[in-house]
Amino acid sequence: MAQSNWFLEGYLDKDKQLRRWLIRPLPYHIGRNPDMDLCLSFNSVSGQHAQLYLKGNSLWIHDLNSTNGTFLNRNRIDDDVGLQDGDTLHFSEIEFRVGRLEVDLMQSSGTLYSNLSASNLPEQSILKVREFQHMLLQQKVTSYFQPIVRLEAKERIGYEVLGRGNQDGLTSQPSELFRIASTMGVSEELSRLFRMRGFEDARKLEGKPVIFLNCHPSELDSEKMMTSLAKLRSQQRDMSMVLEIHETAVADLEKMRSLRDQLADLNIGFAYDDFGAGQARLVELVEVPPDYLKFDVTLVQGIHEFPSAKQKLVESLVRMATDIGAPCLAEGVEVEQEHTVCLQMGFELGQGYLYGKPAPVENWID
Repeated sequence: MAQSNWFLEGYLDKDKQLRRWLIRPLPYHIGRNPDMDLCLSFNSVSGQHAQLYLKGNSLWIHDLNSTNGTFLNRNRIDDDVGLQDGDTLHFSEIEFRVGRLEVDLMQSSGTLYSNLSASNLPEQSILKVREFQHMLLQQKVTSYFQPIVRLEAKERIGYEVLGRGNQDGLTSQPSELFRIASTMGVSEELSRLFRMRGFEDARKLEGKPVIFLNCHPSELDSEKMMTSLAKLRSQQRDMSMVLEIHETAVADLEKMRSLRDQLADLNIGFAYDDFGAGQARLVELVEVPPDYLKFDVTLVQGIHEFPSAKQKLVESLVRMATDIGAPCLAEGVEVEQEHTVCLQMGFELGQGYLYGKPAPVENWID
């Protein structure tokens, strides 16, 4: 019989203990009938509900004409679909995560395992779905603020707001939280929650600093983002706000013009973030100039040691942006030499550990 290093994980018992089932042997049958490889004793699950099988080195899912359906990442499947590590599967309303073990772990024993507890398998593969749902429902996130300075005098003029999780048993790091959110289809909700909490904390700051807020790329096609920003603006008319948009999301000129106009109506500026991380969007930069251009850390860190040709390239980009009226901000400045060279090249603003690490808002209140 075919073997695999794939597994399912989920909660089935009353104690809400996370359990895992190695998908062995293959094909692997799931349903309510007791002779299934994974028996799900729920009325909404069909007797023979779905089948997992290998196609090459990939794991695939096949629905067995179940009454209430099989769902991949919350979308009901009609045809066979290949699975990825981290995908969400629902058999009717019963939720599982798909995971994959390292091959060397599978070779440590010839025993065929089933119904493994979480402690038997790598902790890093657990996606903590219930904890994440609780975090969203209870809005258990916090915000960190990193200062933005005017380079000439190292004068603090604003802050970028960075979201963090604050749920027991769950990572606080936004990259991991967004990975979980993506599998659940709630990246927009998480982004709005981070932004809302950051806005609330920013109201505690003195001196009317410029507040740089982030958005998730998926929000650019959603009307909910502008609705949420309008709500924030109605609560604080005089706060200077800037929305950061990742450089890779600005390929559509008409979309960017529309977004710029809508933000302007709300008296909110916008910044191209991580400029130079991928393909530099020079046409978009000229056609729809931002209020701020944030250069990616890869063009800043170690800039004093760059070859002459690379330094001239960065300097020419700074000069071009300055000519069209977009102040340039150097991200990731960590040492004094980087600060000095950025200032010489024409950067107006800077952000990085040299000026302050991200910290709760209380750290920035005198």
